[in-house]
Amino acid sequence: MEILLSDLAREVGGEVIGDGARPIDGVATLETAGPRQISFFSNRKYRQEFMATKAGAVIVGPKDAQGQRPEAASLLVVGDAYLAFAKVSARFHPPATYPAGVDPRAAVDASASIDPTATVMPFAYVGPRVKIGARAVIHANCAILADAEVGDDCLLYPGVVVRESCTLGARTIVQPGAVIGGDGFGFAFEPAKMRHFKVPQAGVVRVAPDVEIGANTCLDRGTLGDTVVGQGTKIDNLVQIAHNVEIGPLSLLAGCSAVAGSTRMGKGVILGGQSGIIGHLEIGDGARVASAAAVYGDIPAGGAYGGHPAIDQTRWLREQAATHELPELLKEVRALRKRLDALEGGES
Repeated sequence: MEILLSDLAREVGGEVIGDGARPIDGVATLETAGPRQISFFSNRKYRQEFMATKAGAVIVGPKDAQGQRPEAASLLVVGDAYLAFAKVSARFHPPATYPAGVDPRAAVDASASIDPTATVMPFAYVGPRVKIGARAVIHANCAILADAEVGDDCLLYPGVVVRESCTLGARTIVQPGAVIGGDGFGFAFEPAKMRHFKVPQAGVVRVAPDVEIGANTCLDRGTLGDTVVGQGTKIDNLVQIAHNVEIGPLSLLAGCSAVAGSTRMGKGVILGGQSGIIGHLEIGDGARVASAAAVYGDIPAGGAYGGHPAIDQTRWLREQAATHELPELLKEVRALRKRLDALEGGES
């Protein structure tokens, strides 16, 4: 595939500084790109690589288009360089296509309903009364259990499990090994028999359209009600979502984050990697939780929290900065204590 730089600029709503007739046939990093490839620059940390790049073109924001620029590279200037790069990269890396139909090596229950444009690959299992929508792709070794529904244009990579009665909205992508609708962690201790009695997890998981679920992530089914993921939310790898959690639309959950049962998250919430939220909390719209933070209380809309336990992030950052001064402060306190002891000794 070869596209003129000027055509790419039109597609992403940008303008060219330099040679708009330059042919582009791929994308690459600033360090590795050649004269027929395009890269992007949006982080000043990589200014040196930007100035030294051999790329034929670089996508930049308006500020980075000013001043010095690489001698050999044309610039594609656009309001959001990273977003434009994503769209340009998608142009050169279109999604894979698969032939429609059910592979004879797949195990499909006779009562399942599979759209004729869908793809079911070898060794997948499709259970009773399952519904699979148009153009959905079910890779090898997926298991879709009874009464589950997979919407139009969904993409399930190998090893995904969708348990009974759970639903995936249109255009949802599920990465390898994810489990949708495993049992929630619910047990009631029974002292008379010295055992943990398993609480039936009778709810389901409902995933709205345009969601992506990372590899080996687990979304547990509800105990009675449902676990819900809102439209456009993106969940990274190795994330744990417990029973009856509600995640609002357009939220972002980074790798190894975890949300305990019955917590409700609003629209556009961001959880940093390895953050954790205990159960039965309210996390407001647009709240942000820093990496490795531990949230033990509600967070208001727009709040930014960090630390363990999590507190307002501005305060937490000040506290972290102050801890670096503790050794010197301790020395000063010890010195002042000695002076005070000497003064008190002299008075006696």
